[in-house]
Amino acid sequence: MKHVEAEMNQSIGEMEKEMEDYEEEKKALESISTRAVELEAEVLSLQEDLNASLAEVDKRVEEVAELKEELLEKGEKLEGCEKEAEGLRKDRAEVERKVRELERKIGVLEVRVVEEKSKKVRLEEETREKGDAEEKEINELKKKVGDLNLEVVNNGEELKRCRFEKKMETVSEAEVREKEMELKKKELVKKVDEAREMIVELKERAMKPGIRARK
Repeated sequence: MKHVEAEMNQSIGEMEKEMEDYEEEKKALESISTRAVELEAEVLSLQEDLNASLAEVDKRVEEVAELKEELLEKGEKLEGCEKEAEGLRKDRAEVERKVRELERKIGVLEVRVVEEKSKKVRLEEETREKGDAEEKEINELKKKVGDLNLEVVNNGEELKRCRFEKKMETVSEAEVREKEMELKKKELVKKVDEAREMIVELKERAMKPGIRARK
């Protein structure tokens, strides 16, 4: 009986040990199961994060594509603006060249205006001097004409007196002298007329200095 009891005790001990091992394994399995659930939750969370990240990446890819397209459009616009700027620079250079040419022409015209004014002043001075000289000459000629007229009158009176005294020889001389005085008078009158015409011509030239310059 003792032998049987011992065997039964041994069997019970073994069974208890197995039960303990089973409990430990059960606890381990429960722990593993709990960890598996946790891992599944983590995997699910990671999957969700991954999906969110992929969606974000897709969004970023779309944004990058849009940015590339926008940059391409801006690059084309920039190229067009650069071409337009180059054209404007060329236009500006042409305008500046024309402005310099106009300034040069204006400078030349100003010099010509100054020269023409100087010529006009000189011509007016020359005309005034010549006019004064002609006026002086006319006055002298008038004086000579007056003297000749007086001499003609005196000669006429002398001629009358000689005729009255019947001095034929003296009369002839007086007549000759009278004719000479008349000729001198005509010559002086002619010179006076010529001098007057010269003064008129000088005044006309002074009024039109450009005509003289071209001549």
